[in-house]
Amino acid sequence: MDPVTEKYNATLVAKTALTPDLFTLKIRPDKPVPPYTSGQYVLLGLSSNRARREDSEAEFKESKPDRLVLRAYSLASAGYETDELEFYISVVKNGALTPRLATLEPGERIHVGEKIRGHFTLDTVPPSHENVILAATGTGLAPYVSMMRQHRRQPYPFRFLILHGSPKSWELGYRQELSLYAEIAPRLTYLPSVSRPHLDSWWPGKTGRITQFFENGILEKDFGMSLNPEKTSVFLCGNPDMIREITGHLIPLGYSMYTTQAPGSLHTEEYW
Repeated sequence: MDPVTEKYNATLVAKTALTPDLFTLKIRPDKPVPPYTSGQYVLLGLSSNRARREDSEAEFKESKPDRLVLRAYSLASAGYETDELEFYISVVKNGALTPRLATLEPGERIHVGEKIRGHFTLDTVPPSHENVILAATGTGLAPYVSMMRQHRRQPYPFRFLILHGSPKSWELGYRQELSLYAEIAPRLTYLPSVSRPHLDSWWPGKTGRITQFFENGILEKDFGMSLNPEKTSVFLCGNPDMIREITGHLIPLGYSMYTTQAPGSLHTEEYW
């Protein structure tokens, strides 16, 4: 008997694979969690004694036996969804946790942290702001899914533009859901883009990295989104290179990073 499993306090109820390395998990804690704010994160954990997926690479830093391997993941479920929590996961082949999460099947147990936390949330946006740009690569979309699910039930007072980039269209998780929201939700535009169109020739939509939309006045010209830190908040989540490049465009325009001590109009969370 693995002693670490005594710390498990939740059950996997559903798993949906988008690709072999990309999937969603729905997890039911033994006790419903308190309401949280969309955009926050929580720790997930599995025993280090659990085998990693067969095609995994050597761990970047080998896990010691009899340990709970913990990592933080943003919630894709809305803040009012407290019975079941949803997560959007990409396998990191030399990682400690995701190659173990990939082996989970519905009915198996897992650990969920006691506290849901984080400030990557829309309640940090000043009421005077008109626009919110939510830019993500890969599974960095998860907190925005949570925000838009909340927006459907209880609309925020902002105009939203969601930019989501992935190498291929079948890796654009939640595309159907967000496309529907863009049709029915108030003041929401959803713009997915594929960065490797040569591998996805049938894709009819935008191509290229999402950093392009922050160049040459495209956001203002095509979408009426002024890159003015007094009017428009920008959230960046995903690949650190994307965050670094877009931040480089925004800082000269007067944007500053949001912190609890010095609130700014630029919010970032790195996924790698």
